[in-house]
Amino acid sequence: MTTEAGKGRSILVPIDLHGINRESLEILVRIASRLNRSLLGLLLEDIRLQQVADLPFATEITLIGGQERSLLRDHLSQRHSLVTTDTRRLLNELADRNRVELSFESAAGARLHTALERDGHLDIFFPARQRWQLVAATRPLASRPIQRLGIVLANTEQDRSVVETARVLLQAELASEVYVLSVGPLDRTQIEMLYRPGSRICVQGNLSCDPATIAQLIRQSSYDLLLLPGDC
Repeated sequence: MTTEAGKGRSILVPIDLHGINRESLEILVRIASRLNRSLLGLLLEDIRLQQVADLPFATEITLIGGQERSLLRDHLSQRHSLVTTDTRRLLNELADRNRVELSFESAAGARLHTALERDGHLDIFFPARQRWQLVAATRPLASRPIQRLGIVLANTEQDRSVVETARVLLQAELASEVYVLSVGPLDRTQIEMLYRPGSRICVQGNLSCDPATIAQLIRQSSYDLLLLPGDC
């Protein structure tokens, strides 16, 4: 999740063909409620995947049964309609229950690039892909929904917003362990703001802030929630 300073902001959540499980949506809505943010669901249509489906002899292997079948544009359209309908219904239900303002927009493109290219007062929530959630599912059940909270401090003005967001999540008992990934030397006062009795804080001080490293950190995050400054 990328964060920037300022009030009255919205949290954007990209929704693509992979969908988002209920647990991730519940965490998202609780975060929005605690931070007093509205939500914007970005319903994405993957043009590149549709172009692949138009190729002759394109096939796919189903997750259930491992069977090979033709990859057709109609299959993708049906899947997109099913995923977006289910996700909208669930998000509306959770947002109404937690009194969080919610809206939706449609767009075309890949999840990461389309979300990051958006303008406006937006923070971005990237839900974990299913393959990472399968690894997380083997961990013991925790009393708090965010067992591993990662935050990136890049020596920017937005670091303060990242730390404040983490502090609010810890205060609300939504997170347990905090992993601070710092580009340079840390300000000790920032770490002290995060400390709470019984909490665990781990610090790594050699993070590279180049685009390739940040993209890999987002795509292959080992954290249940990762907070990044928007200008990282």
